[in-house]
Amino acid sequence: MKLTSIRARLLFGSVGVLCAGFIVLMVIAGAQISSAARADFEYRLQNEIQLIAQGIRSELRQDDRLTDDEQAALIAEYEGRTHGEITLYTLDMDGGSPRGGGSDDGGAPRSNFRDAPEMETALRGDTVVVERNNEQGNPALYTAAGINSQPPVLVQLSVPLANLQTVIFERWALLWLLFGAVLVAAVIASVLLARSIIRPLTALKQSAHQLAAGDFSSRVEYTRDDEIGEVAHAFNEMAHQVESMLEEQRAFAANTSHELRTPLTTIRLRSEALRYEEGVDAGTLKQYISEIDDEAQRMGTLIEDLTVLARFDAGRAELGSDSINFALLAASLQRRIQPHADAKRIGLVVNVPSGLPPVRASLNHLTVVFRNLLDNAIKYTPEGGVVTWTARADEGGITSVISDTGRGVEPEQIPKLFERFYRVDKARSREIPGSGLGLAIVKSIIDAYGATIRIESAGKDRGTAVTVWWKGQTNGL
Repeated sequence: MKLTSIRARLLFGSVGVLCAGFIVLMVIAGAQISSAARADFEYRLQNEIQLIAQGIRSELRQDDRLTDDEQAALIAEYEGRTHGEITLYTLDMDGGSPRGGGSDDGGAPRSNFRDAPEMETALRGDTVVVERNNEQGNPALYTAAGINSQPPVLVQLSVPLANLQTVIFERWALLWLLFGAVLVAAVIASVLLARSIIRPLTALKQSAHQLAAGDFSSRVEYTRDDEIGEVAHAFNEMAHQVESMLEEQRAFAANTSHELRTPLTTIRLRSEALRYEEGVDAGTLKQYISEIDDEAQRMGTLIEDLTVLARFDAGRAELGSDSINFALLAASLQRRIQPHADAKRIGLVVNVPSGLPPVRASLNHLTVVFRNLLDNAIKYTPEGGVVTWTARADEGGITSVISDTGRGVEPEQIPKLFERFYRVDKARSREIPGSGLGLAIVKSIIDAYGATIRIESAGKDRGTAVTVWWKGQTNGL
């Protein structure tokens, strides 16, 4: 596992933060634990000395003293319970002397025992715990309590400080054990978390490699509804878009080659005839030259259309901001289209009122849009049909409807009409002039200007209606 990998960073990061936080917590909690353990230990010592004093008082006879053997046995019993050393001090008229176990000097009188803080406190009827070295020079805790007897007796209990340190060590050990358990749980949780994150990322990496190798059908399988699932979904969408774009480019290249090959073949055949055939009459010569000119014009138009599409696809087309009178535009287009309609004996009805609000656009772009729509309507309308163009002010813009009584379109074909080189009737594509780029150019221009277009048809031989909404100048286009 690399130290720079996500798995390592997740593991070391989470565990490191947890360790740092827990160590700080342990330092703070440890001090509290040590203080609380000492207070609890001293409190237990004070309770024990009180219980010992009560037990000894119940053993003492009212007017007699315990024998030395009875006293030694009683003290040994209590020392076994407390794991400490017990000394009895009898307060006689001489000031007091020690009795029983706990004295390493054979029970010799101690003239200064009253000076010990715990003894002074016991004489006042209270208890206190004091830390000092014992007679062996080792740290110990001392406490004492008084026995109300005749003569009065003081009970002193000394416990090695090591007993308290053992209690504190046990509590620290429990705290460290808890820390170890939490650390192990954190490592396991971090490993599982890292694995749950790395596994889909690994699958994503493999799919990306396959995509880079040319397998554009590769997809990431995911069932997660989180950010990684969103990334996988976005990757699949990207792969789908790339695959669709490449398929579209292949189709575009194939269609472009086909559209260019046909006029080039015609031009070459005619030019070869003119070059190598002898005795070509004037009529045939004129026809060949006319055909070459028509095919060259067709190629020029195709290249111009491809150039327009390329500019809009790359976002390099300059959008115009001219204030255009829609009624004048309609009148100009009617004059240009009317001869074509008359030649096919098609009625052209233009109903565009003069009071429409102006629109902001390039006059050339706007002309291309509606000229292509009118050309399509006339091309696919048989003789005797009618093409109608109406316009009205609507929702802050102008809504134009170009309808015809032509061949119509099946509903399932409508979404494909804006695809490049798509022809509804491929079998008759050579009979109907055009490259199949007109609606693709119209859609690119309309999308660039934020306008909308909708094509409707009730079916084959039932006509078509194209609705275009273009934002008016008053809305700040």
